[in-house]
Amino acid sequence: MFRIAVWLALPLAALLAPALLSADVYRWTDDQGNVHFGDRPPEGSRSESVDVREPMRGVPLEGAREILERPVRPRGQPEAEGAYQRVAIARPGDGEGVRANDGNVTAELEIEPALDADAGHRVVWLLDGEAAGEGASTSATFQGLNRGAYTLQARVVDESGQELGASDTIEFNVLRMAIPRSQQQQQRPQQFPSGGAPQAPQAPRAPQPVTPGPN
Repeated sequence: MFRIAVWLALPLAALLAPALLSADVYRWTDDQGNVHFGDRPPEGSRSESVDVREPMRGVPLEGAREILERPVRPRGQPEAEGAYQRVAIARPGDGEGVRANDGNVTAELEIEPALDADAGHRVVWLLDGEAAGEGASTSATFQGLNRGAYTLQARVVDESGQELGASDTIEFNVLRMAIPRSQQQQQRPQQFPSGGAPQAPQAPRAPQPVTPGPN
């Protein structure tokens, strides 16, 4: 009997809670051990005040409908905006000096989650602020770079060109071995007079007699 009274009293208290928020609520137990709730406990009973909390409010109907009407994204497919949580250039490092005597520098990009090439996502590389290549690969090789400093950034875009993520702009230096002057002279092609054929060495000329002038 005691348990039944408690289970009946609790739902009743929950239903009456909004109406009783402005009034004091008490709990007491009668002689049979039954628990009661109310704002007017019987005289002489041992009652205690009950803290009635405000009931949880639900989501408005319009807000709930908006949530239900949102398109469901397939599992594993990134969202259209902010799809990639991390886009960072792993190679070369920021401020790194890259030894490239042939002028070829390879860059590598780290993307999380992985690049969704099936959805038409691609990487656009910007070298010194200018587009220097794009594709569905996370690596690229820049050829024929002279010695000096360069800036590099990578952007991930969808098939319509909308940006989905971008790396920080880094700076790297291309280091190329300088050719000694003696080797430069040896590597220079021989220049021949007009006609294209080399000429045989000529013998030194004999000194010519000096012709005296008029007296």
